[in-house]
Amino acid sequence: MNRWGDIIEVPLPLPFALREIKAYVIEGSSGYTVIDTGLNTETDRDAWEQARRELGFDWTDVEQIVLTHYHPDHYGLAGTMQQWTDAPVRVSRTDFEQARLFWSEESEQPEILARFYGEHGLSSGWVEQIPPHLRGFRPWVEPHPRPSFIQAGETLRMGDRSYEVLHTPGHADGHLSFYDAERQWLIGGDFLLPKITPNISLWPGCDPNPLKTYLHTLKRLKELPVQKVFPSHGPVFDSYRERIEALEAHHQERLRVMREFLQKQPATSVEVCEATFGTELNIHHLRFALSETLAHLEYLVSEGHAYKRREGKVWRFSLA
Repeated sequence: MNRWGDIIEVPLPLPFALREIKAYVIEGSSGYTVIDTGLNTETDRDAWEQARRELGFDWTDVEQIVLTHYHPDHYGLAGTMQQWTDAPVRVSRTDFEQARLFWSEESEQPEILARFYGEHGLSSGWVEQIPPHLRGFRPWVEPHPRPSFIQAGETLRMGDRSYEVLHTPGHADGHLSFYDAERQWLIGGDFLLPKITPNISLWPGCDPNPLKTYLHTLKRLKELPVQKVFPSHGPVFDSYRERIEALEAHHQERLRVMREFLQKQPATSVEVCEATFGTELNIHHLRFALSETLAHLEYLVSEGHAYKRREGKVWRFSLA
């Protein structure tokens, strides 16, 4: 575990490509704040137990559990950790609702997502794998916590310091980051990562133009004075503005590549996805690659650079 003053980084293993998420513990004179939780797996439960022993606190010393967003690697253990600690779980209302949308027992989102992908050109063999794949995440996120909602503009006391709650959507609709203005430190979740690009995906029932939202978030927060970023994946870093500019350039380049592909002929999202990300993808990577492709294509449509039309049961995109 690495430490920066009152903030301790807690690495937690993941059973998929990211391999690891960085949760954080903030020490205070009256207790501890946990930021993000990992998955409800034996390995992550054991990692937390080891971190707790090394730091020398009891679960009853945890004052609050704060979540940046609803994705399983951030949200998954929150309900179980709430049982351990009896502490409030603070999360945006939007992201708690989307956690229920994707991961609740009664959710029809797996079937909705499968039909959505089919309408964008995904073959039936892949479509059939989507519902069981998505439902496979449920054991990692149950039980769901009892939430205490927080929102942008509020001030949240974590440890002995005050943090401004920032709405940083794009990667997730209700994504929150936490800013210590005095130290100019940002606990950023998946808003800004030092080595990889946060996945920006279009999901049915969520933001209809997430890439536009994310680019707006980057532009809106570019001038925020930040000396240190605590991300969920990768090392703590200080090149805040430079990283924002690199991510802006990355997405513009990806949009350029997709426009060039559409210049040759109209194409489904799947065809654009294969040209952009390749064809050697498993179901997990395919789901994210296709949803990220859709986010970029819908952005091109919204900006007047492309249009889409229904051809039979499938949508095709063309260069405007």
